[in-house]
Amino acid sequence: MTVQLSRPPSPWPGSRYETEHRWDLDDVATLAEAAARVRALAVDLRAAHAAGWTLAEPMRDGHLVATRPSRRQRARTAPDPVPLPGPGTAPVLGWRVRVVDEPPVPGDDVLCLDAVPDTPVVARAGGHLVQVTGPVLPADVLAEVGRQVSAAELGTRRWGVVAARIGPGHDLVADGSALRVHAVRGGVLVRTLEGLTFRHAADLAATLPDAAAAYERLARAAEAMAAAGGRLTDTDDGLLHVRYGR
Repeated sequence: MTVQLSRPPSPWPGSRYETEHRWDLDDVATLAEAAARVRALAVDLRAAHAAGWTLAEPMRDGHLVATRPSRRQRARTAPDPVPLPGPGTAPVLGWRVRVVDEPPVPGDDVLCLDAVPDTPVVARAGGHLVQVTGPVLPADVLAEVGRQVSAAELGTRRWGVVAARIGPGHDLVADGSALRVHAVRGGVLVRTLEGLTFRHAADLAATLPDAAAAYERLARAAEAMAAAGGRLTDTDDGLLHVRYGR
């Protein structure tokens, strides 16, 4: 790795910097704008690393605490070699299963799994989660869904399995559930509403380059959602709501 022998300008003053990355995107109007804002944040984190800042603790809930030697220490000592910021290693995306069972009210569209033959359908049988109809789920997906969802949650009903548009998550949608964040398109059950978790994007990042890599991944996810037809509808405490047209 190339080594920086002089201190470049720091994006932050002083010798301690603390902030929360939660409300930075509250005023953005589009996914493209959100991606640009997040990439600018990643640039700042890399610049801080190059200027000698380090994370004092792993990031969690958007909370960032960074330190560097004091001005007096910097003035009386020669600059230590600082590795230039590399690409970093973004924390692994979490595998999340959402269990969706929305009681319908008059006027709601209601899921009938018989009307979505091109959607995988699962149920509990013999103490295990098994697929009963639809395109074959990969074994690792079926195993992960079964690991995360208890028998008590599933009961004896059938459930449609819907993959996230972006990322490794899946939804289990109950037969007879109201379709408020899903829709039926050509025999397939799809998500119509997703979220991007800006507040938690860099959770567990232990270095500034790792945090920067996590935010760059979030920016790519926002662009991928936009390319798939998603549009930003609102932000709430670091969560970006993305809706896809019916």
